[in-house]
Amino acid sequence: MEHIGPGPINPSLLNLQKDHVSTNIWNGREVTFRARYNFRQQLPSAPVLEVIRNTTFGYILDICTIEINNHLITTLVERWRPETHTFHLPVGECTVTIEYVAYQLGLPINGAHVTSITSGNWEMICHNLLGAIPTDKQIMGQRIQMSWLDSAFVVLPQDVDDVVIEQQARAFILRMIGVFLMLDTSGSRVHLMYLPLLEDLSQTYQYSWGSVVLACLHRGICRAAIISHQIEIEGCLHLLQSWAYDRIPMLAPRVGATSNHQITTNIPGHATNIIRSMLDRLRIDQFVWTPYRNITYVGPIPDVARARVPLICFALVEWHAADRVMRQFGLQQPIPEDPINLEKQHKMDLRGKNDYN
Repeated sequence: MEHIGPGPINPSLLNLQKDHVSTNIWNGREVTFRARYNFRQQLPSAPVLEVIRNTTFGYILDICTIEINNHLITTLVERWRPETHTFHLPVGECTVTIEYVAYQLGLPINGAHVTSITSGNWEMICHNLLGAIPTDKQIMGQRIQMSWLDSAFVVLPQDVDDVVIEQQARAFILRMIGVFLMLDTSGSRVHLMYLPLLEDLSQTYQYSWGSVVLACLHRGICRAAIISHQIEIEGCLHLLQSWAYDRIPMLAPRVGATSNHQITTNIPGHATNIIRSMLDRLRIDQFVWTPYRNITYVGPIPDVARARVPLICFALVEWHAADRVMRQFGLQQPIPEDPINLEKQHKMDLRGKNDYN
């Protein structure tokens, strides 16, 4: 008898179907996921800008603001399997890899794990590294309000020294982390655990920040894919959306014929069902496996981009399933190993753990 229903015929590998969002959709309970996306580039003053450009985050300054298509993000979440950390499409498995992070964001993907203390005297740390102390209302647990970063570091005072300039640079980078790179579902706070890693801005290149961005994105999609009451998605959705546009060009907006600035698309704004149908009928020639094969401006990509390794961001651990998507590296796809069971790791985070290190 032909299999009719959501999810796999054989549940031995994909064993989370009963909790997967696709089951909800099959039963007629629609959900549109929403991006907590408020990234607006308001560049700092020239001296601060120069300092940031000399850090690993300098390339982020050149990224333009784009609108996030919640309907596209929703259809991608529906295709995501937390068991394999890949999207399941008619043409095969695919995923956002750390190689793609390096191309899109210019962040290092090879280096030390991003981990350090997650609790401490944050008032003193802020005083030393930012030159200002937030009030009790501005620090909530171990997270700082983004509005404080916006208001306290808007103007660079006259006749400042290098110490103050670096303090303002740290504040701006912390804001970039909170509103763009490692965005959480609140969209209004950023964890202060990243701040000590910015103490020596000349050493930011030693950390694998690209792995952190991808780990947070994977965790955000995993949380959204499992049925819950949460409709906001955390992580760098700008990265996810650009990945979809590059891999499936028919989904991407196009420049209008009458204006170089008019962005148009054949997909209506409220078109989740249309995008689902397009993905259901996706042909192998409509998916671009290696869109950046001939691009060299970011330099050589290290071999770790093809590694089957954990992605670590403090207490958060996700899996880089490169062995399941070897066609994205221009290679033949062998039978992959069984995926790592991350059920225990998926339950680990720092939410509500204000004094947990």
